[in-house]
Amino acid sequence: MVISEDTIEKIRLSNSIDSVIREYLPDLKRAGRNWKVCCPFHNEKTPSFIVSPEKGIFKCFSCNVAGDVFKFVMFLDNISWIEAVKKLAKKTNIEIQEAKQGIIKLSENTKLFDILESSANFYNKCLLERASAQKAREYIKKRGINREAVNKFKIGFAPKGQFLQWALEKDYKDDDLLKAGLITRTGRGIFFECMSERVVFPIFDVQGRIVAFGGRTIADHKIKYLNTPETAVYSKSSNLYGLFQTLPELRKERKIIVLEGYIDAVILQQFGITGAVATLGTAFTQNHAKLVSRYSDSVTLLFDSDNAGRTAAQRSLEILVGDSIECRVSALPEHVDADEYLNQYGKESFLKFLEDSSKSAIDFMIERVLGGLSSDGRKSSPEIKAKAVSALLDFVARSTNSIIQREWIRDIAQHVDVNEEAVWREFEKKQQLRLRGYLQYDKNSVEQTVKVKKDKKFSMSLEENLLNLILNNRDYIKKTDSNCFEDARCRKIFELTVSGLNTVGILNTLSEEDKNWFAELILNTIEYSDIGEAFGIILRDIDAGRLERERRRLEKEILLVSEGKKEKDKKVFDEYKKLTALLKGSGK
Repeated sequence: MVISEDTIEKIRLSNSIDSVIREYLPDLKRAGRNWKVCCPFHNEKTPSFIVSPEKGIFKCFSCNVAGDVFKFVMFLDNISWIEAVKKLAKKTNIEIQEAKQGIIKLSENTKLFDILESSANFYNKCLLERASAQKAREYIKKRGINREAVNKFKIGFAPKGQFLQWALEKDYKDDDLLKAGLITRTGRGIFFECMSERVVFPIFDVQGRIVAFGGRTIADHKIKYLNTPETAVYSKSSNLYGLFQTLPELRKERKIIVLEGYIDAVILQQFGITGAVATLGTAFTQNHAKLVSRYSDSVTLLFDSDNAGRTAAQRSLEILVGDSIECRVSALPEHVDADEYLNQYGKESFLKFLEDSSKSAIDFMIERVLGGLSSDGRKSSPEIKAKAVSALLDFVARSTNSIIQREWIRDIAQHVDVNEEAVWREFEKKQQLRLRGYLQYDKNSVEQTVKVKKDKKFSMSLEENLLNLILNNRDYIKKTDSNCFEDARCRKIFELTVSGLNTVGILNTLSEEDKNWFAELILNTIEYSDIGEAFGIILRDIDAGRLERERRRLEKEILLVSEGKKEKDKKVFDEYKKLTALLKGSGK
């Protein structure tokens, strides 16, 4: 269903965000211009969840979740965006009518989401009703998937050659189906249905929107499992199968189990095991780690017990430990899948097996590295021990937590049977070498540039400060122009503001990372004794900073002239003197 922007805005305005949130969180209390309460998405004692009725958004300053009234209802009720819109429309007696073609101009992504949602409904209906889906229903029954799980994950079936006919009846264009990844076209111009003769597993993003499909063949296809290709709305390295369905439990327990297959994730959730998700036929990535760290404090990697599975687990660990997430690794008996184990032995036995067999990140790595030594690592030669310690210290260095590093080094020393102080000395040597790699020298400059990570605590640059003032005092928009912003992100927000978008409208155009930054920026309200004076000072400092950067650039050119590496240019000297005088006059 496609709903007009006017209707969406009418629903939004009729559902004050503070009133809606108070229905879920009765302890919501006023805090100046905003409202505050303990975050419903993670456990906390001191409230850090801020609601701004004026701007129509919410933001938790601890777990960084942010959004508008629709997103809040989505997350709390674990429903899709469209279902949240319908729920709030019903609450305020607003009738929703599907927008007619030509009345509303859909964005490219909105059109794709609409096609993907309708396709999922088609596949699901085929599985439940079509005679041609009998083999698919038998396969699902054999794997132990019940009707409730089919509905929860919207599992479906794609009968051979029937999807394109259905799409034609829906007036979907071939190009749009191609963009959604649902069909492919040969060099001869012949179309093929990607999911044909497959049990279909819709892939949801964290907002509950269907972005792609995975399929398991029930025919004699050479490729057993197949995903639709990456599109404008789907990146396999940024999504985890089953994450949306388990979000309500994750907000309470914040524990994730990462598996390798769709059906494993379905069955674990069917048995009531919290946080079961699966990668989408790709290696674990940094984006996956960001998703995991956003919704959990600990993760268990459940991979195959063969070497390929252990290698995949190691690569995943190397990414995860950098975010200080508690990681454990477990493997089921050889040739046994998680769904098979659960269906045969039950939930309690599975959880006990997981608890007994899982190893901490460092224990897994020690076992893996020492596995290449003699049968008893303690009897290995000093050279082999040194090589093993070096490999393990490379892993230790991936953690940014000094307490974790200290404990891991102690474990390494004990397992390899070497002096702990010696291991520490080797670690410090490695860290010094890494530090040298972070130092960059400009041959034409006496300055040394050191790369450092930004502190996680939110502090505003001058441009962010200006943007904050403008967004909270919009009378100053006309007194500013985009040339005040060199930072691309700040300039984009300013231009969206000038175009007339309100806070929620801007929020909905941003990526998840930028949404968190923007929500934090705009809710970080600064009280000025004299806004006009503050505005003038910020503009002056931004201008002075720009002039100072230009002065330094000219200074480098003059330095090259003095070294005989560049011809003298009187204009450069004159401009340098002019800027130096200006900056002295500004107090810089």
